[in-house]
Amino acid sequence: MRFLKKIGKKRILNIGFYLSASLIGAGIQLVTNPFLALYLEHEDYAITGYFGSFGSLLSPFIVFSLVAYYSRNFFILDEAERIRLKNTLILSLLFFSALMSVVSVLSLYLFFNVNNVSLPFFPYALLSVSSIFLNNFYVFMLTEYKMLRRAKSFFKISLAHSIFAVVLSVCFVIIFQMGAFGKMLATTLTALVFGFICVRKLLDRWEFDKNYFKAALLFSWPLTIAAMLNYFFTGVDRAMLEGLNDTYNLGLYNIGVQIAGYLALFGTAISQTFQPDIYESIAKKNTKKVFMILGGITLLNMIPILVFIVFAPFIVKVLTFDRFTDAADFARIISLKNITSNIYFSLSTVIIGYGYSKTTLINKIIGSIVSLYMFKLLIDNFGYFGAAWGQVASFVALSLISFSFILFILMREKNIKKDIL
Repeated sequence: MRFLKKIGKKRILNIGFYLSASLIGAGIQLVTNPFLALYLEHEDYAITGYFGSFGSLLSPFIVFSLVAYYSRNFFILDEAERIRLKNTLILSLLFFSALMSVVSVLSLYLFFNVNNVSLPFFPYALLSVSSIFLNNFYVFMLTEYKMLRRAKSFFKISLAHSIFAVVLSVCFVIIFQMGAFGKMLATTLTALVFGFICVRKLLDRWEFDKNYFKAALLFSWPLTIAAMLNYFFTGVDRAMLEGLNDTYNLGLYNIGVQIAGYLALFGTAISQTFQPDIYESIAKKNTKKVFMILGGITLLNMIPILVFIVFAPFIVKVLTFDRFTDAADFARIISLKNITSNIYFSLSTVIIGYGYSKTTLINKIIGSIVSLYMFKLLIDNFGYFGAAWGQVASFVALSLISFSFILFILMREKNIKKDIL
């Protein structure tokens, strides 16, 4: 109660909008998920989950973390320069990211051939990459609303996006019975429509500043590589599991990942509310407030996850019309990843806020090596359950590495201040 009192009424209202957008959108998906499950097979879930796992690798590569650069400079630049920067970044996403998308498709094609992947490449790879490219404009729009603290506008566009995506999924999967292709086509078309809307809203005029573009690339390349390394924490498990040639259990595993992902929406809503406050507190050198925000985010995020763990079998049974209830054990374990990953991403935001973008890369490189070895060891010995626990443990390692560096930053600043005095 003391924590909520310190937040203030306006912050609580914003949390309500952010949380409502996430929960209503998730609620719509949850209501339709059992009906979609009637028309999807284990192989369909294996395909959608497998290609979805590459999102953590390809999305940062395509967008090149330009949105992070915009967030970093939002409170530093005046309004005129901020608009100039925004125009530059939107045009960069239109052309530079399109080129990176082509490279992504070619890279996936090479990966499939070298590794003799049994799942079909076309048209799923094209749909997957296209949706990532187009969705980045929607993400930029959400970031704009967050930084402006326009929670109501955030709520409206998020809700519209969720409804549109679900309606298309129902049409293609249930009415036309197009399986995995229909599910991914719905995602791509949603990204196309909202991408077009967001570009029109975000792009004030055709204005490109080379200096801003160069500065953005210099700042963002370590973050991009670091973000791509997320694949070794949230996606590489699917690539390893595909090698077991068991689409039945791969489908169940992906269902567990999907259902556990719904819980991540709560943590995301909380983080979105306080992300501007973290950057602002760092700019004002208010270390105590930074750690108070991080602690509050973690505690609030734990509540729905602990409830889910208790009722997981019943929830999964309802969400899949009792067709894929065996996925409950995977969902229960993977849901714990939402706690450990939330802690890591909060700590990572602090590091970026201090301006140490290259440090994020170093942390990820170390963590990726540990994670890759951990996944191989766990999957070789415990199969799909080993992969599930690997997702949880990998972010524990990352959190410890990141927290150690933040302490190092604070101790160094404290020593510098003493020397000055």
